[in-house]
Amino acid sequence: MSNGVPEGKLARSSVAGLAVMKVGISELGHKVKRPFLSKENKKKDKASMDDKNAKILFQALTQLRGTALKVAQMLGMEQGLLPDAYHKELEKSFHQVPSLNRVLVRKVITSELKQSPQALFAQFEAEAFAAASLGQVHKATTYDQQKVAVKIQYPSINVAIKNDLTMVRGIARGMSNTKLILQSLDEIEARLLEEVDYRIEAQNTQWFQKNITLKGISVPNVYPDLSSERVLTTEFVEGLHLDAWLATNPSQQQRNERAQLLYDFFTHSSQDLKCLHSDPNPGNYLFHDDGSITVIDFGCVRKMSDNFVQAYPLLVKGYFENDPDAIFATYKKLGMEHKAFNHEFYQRVLRPFGKWITEPYHSENFDFGEHSDYTQRGKEPMKILHASFKVDYMAEEFIFHNRTYYGLLQIFEKMGATVSLWIKS
Repeated sequence: MSNGVPEGKLARSSVAGLAVMKVGISELGHKVKRPFLSKENKKKDKASMDDKNAKILFQALTQLRGTALKVAQMLGMEQGLLPDAYHKELEKSFHQVPSLNRVLVRKVITSELKQSPQALFAQFEAEAFAAASLGQVHKATTYDQQKVAVKIQYPSINVAIKNDLTMVRGIARGMSNTKLILQSLDEIEARLLEEVDYRIEAQNTQWFQKNITLKGISVPNVYPDLSSERVLTTEFVEGLHLDAWLATNPSQQQRNERAQLLYDFFTHSSQDLKCLHSDPNPGNYLFHDDGSITVIDFGCVRKMSDNFVQAYPLLVKGYFENDPDAIFATYKKLGMEHKAFNHEFYQRVLRPFGKWITEPYHSENFDFGEHSDYTQRGKEPMKILHASFKVDYMAEEFIFHNRTYYGLLQIFEKMGATVSLWIKS
């Protein structure tokens, strides 16, 4: 696989097309063999095919990087949506993406910081230790012996984002609720274009470090003199990603405490700070032996308006108390008035969604180990809601607020943790 990033529409479409062809050939081979296999061997061959196709899919998405890899990360967080082989392979997109070659790494750093890596750092590891959709990260040591993490953006990734979203918009125009879908894509594009400017991420990181008051949550220091639009240098923090931490077999109490800390950080950010770290990628949390968690990657941040911060608790309260009038009034306050708001619509669409969304709030603590299918059970009421809630405008904060919230719930399920879900009123 090439270490470059396909930039044009044709080049990117070719990568996707080749992957689809390979998967088709694999599935055809499985169908040809099926009549001649025993029941047990059919299952084995199907598992082998899934494993092979998952690798093909992951390789294509990681070669495309950019928006395509963001999709991989979202799919990797969808528990139960894909076969186990696909889920396992896509989870690698959180922090195991193939890296750029050394020549490109040196070229990006020299172009951005006007000096070679050797001149800027006492030691610089040419092989990336972490890589994801928009960039990869290298370990380095400054000349005053500080260990740092140097994130380098993939060349021309901003062009890839625009091309990918152009293709997605073309598909979206043939769907229902086109206006809402296009609005969501506009919001996603705005956040992605912020992500590709590491100067914004540096500012976000420094802002959170200064303003977070929640004990147990830390944010790495930024080195502005070693950062630019395409290079970001921060303090290197030792810690374990979620999968590695769970592999150490932490106790139930430890899992509960860490999960609670993540949820409290979400609420503290969205309600108190009114600014949300909106990328709940498990690779963005580093777990430490002392119970603390370091949050990294502040490229995707969403500010919350006063109107949304005030309205969201009222909306959840309305669903909790089964109060359609309060719910309709809150949606109207958010600019999301629906012409079909009536008793029948509430009972058919909103009530099933409300019963699911407020289920964890009916007890002091919610056991995601016992209810490990909670997010999976939410898919049907959410599907009905999205198909029926035909408004011309959606409060923009919902897009990333909900993505972050549901992403955390999936993490809690994976942790098998018991969490107290609360909302500041």
